[in-house]
This record gives sequence, C-alpha cells and structure tokens, in this order.
Amino acid sequence: MTQSLQEQYATDDNLQARIALHAAFSINPHWAEWLFEQEAPAPGARILDLGCGPATFWRAIKDRIDPSWFIPLADLTPGMVAAARRELGARAVYVVADAQDLPFPADSFDAVLANHMLYHVPDRPRAFAEISRVLVSGGTLHASTIGHGYLAELVALAPHMNAERYSESFGLETGPRQLEPFFTDIHVERFQDALAVTDVEPVLAYLRSSESYNGQDPSRARTTVQNAIARDGAFRVAKPLGVVSCRKA
Repeated sequence: MTQSLQEQYATDDNLQARIALHAAFSINPHWAEWLFEQEAPAPGARILDLGCGPATFWRAIKDRIDPSWFIPLADLTPGMVAAARRELGARAVYVVADAQDLPFPADSFDAVLANHMLYHVPDRPRAFAEISRVLVSGGTLHASTIGHGYLAELVALAPHMNAERYSESFGLETGPRQLEPFFTDIHVERFQDALAVTDVEPVLAYLRSSESYNGQDPSRARTTVQNAIARDGAFRVAKPLGVVSCRKA
C-alpha cells in the first residue's frame, strides 16, 4: 500500500463514506451473506481476514459467527484495526500486519479472506506466497474484488477516481491468472448488484472521500445526479463484483 493510501486509511472516515453509499442504495443488499456462503467456514476453523478495514463484513454476519472459530483481523493501519476492535470486541483478535510479510507461523490457518484489498498490495506475488505459507494444505483463499466497469457512472463524474486501475490490478478478470503459480482450483463467482441512488448528497460524500477530489467543484456532479434522479427516478451505477476463490495444494 502506498504512503498516500496509508494516510487515506489512517482512520475509517473515508471508507465509511464509501460504505454508506453502498449500504443505502445497493439494489441487492445481501453481499455479506452471499460472501459468507461462498466461504462456509467449518466449526473450529482458523480464519485470517487480511485488510479487514473496520470489520464491515463481520458486522453484517455477526450473528453467524461461530464461537469456536479463531479469527485474527489484520490490517496495515492501526486506525482500521482499532475500528475493527470497536466493532467486534472479543469475537476476534486484532493484528497490525502487512500482507507481504505476515507475522504468523506456517500452516496457521484453514482460510484467508482478502476482501477488496489485493489491488492495493504493491507486491502481490510476495503476498500470495505469504498467504500460501500461512495456509494449511487444502486451505482456501477467498479474495473479493471488482470487475471491469465497476462504478463507471461515478467515475464519469470524477475521472480521477479511475476505478479501472483496481480491476486491472487485481479484478475478477485479472486476478485468477496471478494466483496460478501459487494455488489450485481457482474459480470466480459473481454477485449481481448495482446502485440505484435517489439522493445526491451521499454521492458527493463518496467523491469527497477520495483525496484527489478535495477542492474540486462538485456542481457538475451534483447537476448530473439530480438530472438522472428527476428523469429516471434514480442515478444508476454499475457494480460488477464477486469473489476469486482458490486452494493451497
């Protein structure tokens, strides 16, 4: 993760602005439940969550957490780890850690989750090698990510966001081949969703959450979204996403 990203994620404020837009306006609100079903941890599972952020995934499935699971939540920034701790408390353990240099012994985990974070990792082959090292034989990696065209209508309002760089870095279309030297049984599952936004202010808050947008005039974005809402009933945004899953041989 670059220095600017570390600064951007020093607290969860910017991320929460982005989460809020999805939480309020996703037409399919069952992302976390769907993702949990893809992972399906067994009783007693040891599950490492890399790039846990403020534990948004775990908060959504809190009632399904098995007390027999061992769940370290790891993030590169102390601010995110603190936010996760506030959310889950004693249900998990908390670690400031870099995916490229994991502070765990070999064969420590049955599963690793990497939700919407691998596209931030500068040296992904090194991270994949580390993930493989800490997984037991037969252990699984579940890496949720985005696909081509993700949030294209939002990006048109603020081209600086350039969401395509993330899908090109590690997306549903580009991630599987990167995993091939390290894992087997690689497959992609897609989640059907989109945004139907009926209030302009959360869109502007989302745009402002990007450091490169600060100071820009939001009037064009405001007008575009308001016109779409008036004309179509909602400002509609494409949202291709899903999970790349694989197994350690």
